[in-house]
Amino acid sequence: MKKIISMMIIGLLISLSSSYVLVTLSVISNNAVMSGAELLEQIIIAAILGVVIGLLSIIYDIERLPFTSQFILHVIAVTLCVMIAGYFGRWFEYSGVKYVLISEAIIYLIVWCILYVLQKNDIAKINQVIQKRKG
Repeated sequence: MKKIISMMIIGLLISLSSSYVLVTLSVISNNAVMSGAELLEQIIIAAILGVVIGLLSIIYDIERLPFTSQFILHVIAVTLCVMIAGYFGRWFEYSGVKYVLISEAIIYLIVWCILYVLQKNDIAKINQVIQKRKG
């Protein structure tokens, strides 16, 4: 249960920070103005999307599935969720499906790079503990 909540919170934080950047870029590039109600709606959509994506990350805990299958299923599920959120958030009116998918791919790449570095650090720490026990 602790891991599920942790994944939900991480997804929420990634989604809210990504949403902030994307909404800001959209408003600036379109010389638009967003009302408080519209901004609140985008925050709520981003929060729900982040929690759902965090929950979808549990797919990586299914050990009987090969990593490639886990990854493909995760990307498909995340893309479906992004499309649904984009529909409700009217993201396609401002930037189009292509821009939303490119944004998703960039966010995916950044998150994967961060997770890779964190995992490498964890592995190094584990190896140090093992070496101390041997020595």
